[in-house]
Amino acid sequence: MATAAATSDLNGAIRALDPMIRAHADAAEAEREVPRAVIDAMREARLFDMVLPRSLGGGETDVITMMRVIETASVADGATGWALGIGAGTTSVAAYLRDDVAREMFAPGVIWGGPIAPSGRAVIAEGGYRVTGRWSFASGCQHCDWLVAGTLVFDGDKRRVTDAGAPDFRLATFPVSDVEIIDTWRTTGLRGTGSHDIAVKDVFVPFDRTVAIAADRPVQEGALYRFPIFSLLAYTIAPVATGMARRALDEFTALSETKKPVFSGSTLRDRAIVQYEIAQAEARLRSARAFMYEAAAEAWDVVSAGNKLTIRDKATLRLSAAHAAIESAKVIDTAYTLAGSSSVYDGSILQRLFRDVHTATQHVSLNAANYETAGRVILGLDPNTPML
Repeated sequence: MATAAATSDLNGAIRALDPMIRAHADAAEAEREVPRAVIDAMREARLFDMVLPRSLGGGETDVITMMRVIETASVADGATGWALGIGAGTTSVAAYLRDDVAREMFAPGVIWGGPIAPSGRAVIAEGGYRVTGRWSFASGCQHCDWLVAGTLVFDGDKRRVTDAGAPDFRLATFPVSDVEIIDTWRTTGLRGTGSHDIAVKDVFVPFDRTVAIAADRPVQEGALYRFPIFSLLAYTIAPVATGMARRALDEFTALSETKKPVFSGSTLRDRAIVQYEIAQAEARLRSARAFMYEAAAEAWDVVSAGNKLTIRDKATLRLSAAHAAIESAKVIDTAYTLAGSSSVYDGSILQRLFRDVHTATQHVSLNAANYETAGRVILGLDPNTPML
């Protein structure tokens, strides 16, 4: 586990950056990317190195600290928290590579990102693969040094399958100079994440620069890399939603002290219905957040002891991440609605939070389909997905 000093440093670093992140939130929205000043400040504070193996100069922190840092960033600005979570979480790929290979690609301050959906085609060639594809949702690609992208492996025109009969799914890695960034990120919310499309055409990727994250065992032995990879990645974005929900309640509380609805002589906070709804929203957020952190802590204890998580444990992790995001959206909906017409203007942070959280819950790791997956496991059925 990360040392107390390292944990304190990370938490202190993100708290120190809070004013800067808030000050640049409008620019992130307008420019559709986190401003470089903020990226550089987070890079200098080693926040993108939280998940990077210690043997490569990284922080290799514990999963709870990682989540809290991302959540704190997201209270300041959801798009910045998302970019931080994706950038930090993607360095987990280093744990699956041979040490000599990883050292050529990963180092403190090098920022990674990229989508894992298998939208690319990797054709076996001498010494590696020829990769072609186009991928959506490459969050933070403008400030990345390296990118990963999911592929299906082909031997000629024939799709290759594993010994278990599943498609051979691998992440290919690319220096950003090999990748075309296509300006597509014109969206309802999370505009500041710059999640544009990326594409490559017939780019050679050596065998040892690809990873089968659904099948390979990590080379690194730390507890962080024994944590289920798909749950780890879900936990890099679920705290974005809970952070935004906390900001929404804080913003509404401040507004309620002074706003008087039309034809009313009392402030919002004096109305019984507001008191009732805001208390329910507070309980909803704290409950969902507690479940997420409890599930993460229980799983961390298991992997820290060198034990394996069960399929039920893994399903609980995914359930807790999605539930936290979905409940956070309901909390923000409450704050947005109670604020009345004040929340519809560009100057209101509530309208941005509303748009951002409903974009976040469209992510495959945070959407309502995760309830079905978890429910199948709880009822003793096959999860119907290899991504647990």
